[in-house]
Amino acid sequence: MANIVVQQLLYNSRNYDVTGRRNILIFHCEFSSERGPKMMRFLRTQDRAQNEANYPALTYPEVYLLEGGYKAFYHTEKTLCQPMDYKPMLHQGHSDELRHFRARSKSWTAGEKHQKQSRLYI
Repeated sequence: MANIVVQQLLYNSRNYDVTGRRNILIFHCEFSSERGPKMMRFLRTQDRAQNEANYPALTYPEVYLLEGGYKAFYHTEKTLCQPMDYKPMLHQGHSDELRHFRARSKSWTAGEKHQKQSRLYI
């Protein structure tokens, strides 16, 4: 599912962006320690592959990782969040989604090696 979303994002931005403004993506998860960085690396890999003939051009040259994740952001910038509510990943209200994603997580990460991730843009 994540693969499809990233590929659609890259395709749609390349073919339909007529604003001329910079496209900046900010990735995060609850703590920005696993899912957010993994998705950011995946997008960067796909973006480089898609733009291989135009090196060093990228569809998204500015990609950031939200330091401390959504949890830290919410506690410092609550008024910018919609809804203005924070529930941790392990909250009882997320149990069905958590069970679903934990069951699929092994297939999503098959063959990947853990890498240290810089908190700067890639």
